[in-house]
Amino acid sequence: MERNISIHISDRSHYNLTLNVYNCGNQDLDLERQERPDHYILYFVNEGRGSITVRHATFKVEAGQGFVVFPGVETKIQSHYKDTMNVTWVAFSGYLVDRYLSRASLSVYEPVYFDNAKKEARTMFDQLMKASQGFPNRYCKIMAQLYSIIGFLIDNADLEKHVETLTPEFYLVRALDFIDVNYHEDITIDEIAQNAGTSRKTLSATFSSLTGFSPKDYLIYYRISKAVDLLRDPNMSIEMIAASVGYNDQFYFSKQFKKNTGMTPSVCRRRQATDQNWRFESPIDHVRQQYRSSFRPEMPPEF
Repeated sequence: MERNISIHISDRSHYNLTLNVYNCGNQDLDLERQERPDHYILYFVNEGRGSITVRHATFKVEAGQGFVVFPGVETKIQSHYKDTMNVTWVAFSGYLVDRYLSRASLSVYEPVYFDNAKKEARTMFDQLMKASQGFPNRYCKIMAQLYSIIGFLIDNADLEKHVETLTPEFYLVRALDFIDVNYHEDITIDEIAQNAGTSRKTLSATFSSLTGFSPKDYLIYYRISKAVDLLRDPNMSIEMIAASVGYNDQFYFSKQFKKNTGMTPSVCRRRQATDQNWRFESPIDHVRQQYRSSFRPEMPPEF
């Protein structure tokens, strides 16, 4: 499959009531981009990982997953800084699209979908790209592939998804995912709860019962753990590291760092420089080991 190409298919003058394809393509996403189209865009992640942010909610995505960008809805797509995403996309419209996506349990609030163990979604996206470059009659062949993809999404919709959202573990993992992506921002516990889909009071109770930590304490430990990793880079100042993990006040950062590690950032940096085998063991390390990301489903052993 060719990479980093964009293929024009049709424009508004060619109108199909059910589905109408505008363009498709493949691209390496190495920078943040904003989308607010007047049509739907269906993405599939071939390689790498990143995140999408829709209406202040952030979702992690990686190879083997895909997502929908909805018309008129501002969406930020960001590749991981160490693991560039390669994506294939198809842009389309149609008066039945909302109905199809609803049957596939896809919405602005739940825009992410998964491939299956047989990698059928990836195969169909590859076939769509191949069809887009073949003449004659490429439009009908592209439409056939798009219908196949939508059929796949409907067939593989998780019918138990809404039941799962009622469990405390679901809300916890959504909160952990949000912290993973946004810890470097000035986020509040209210924002974490909102993006997890629950109230601050319920989230606090959930954190306490399932992890033994409050959301605030978990966020602090998480930021300090990230800071410890950054201290291994001698080119980063303490002030730069503080800002990189969400602290605008270097002195407050140093106070929190010492409180949670027993040493100042400078002492920690010297210790890492003299002992390459030393690792900071955070009290929250077990939390992520126990609660997997909600966007990384279990696969069968042969996958």
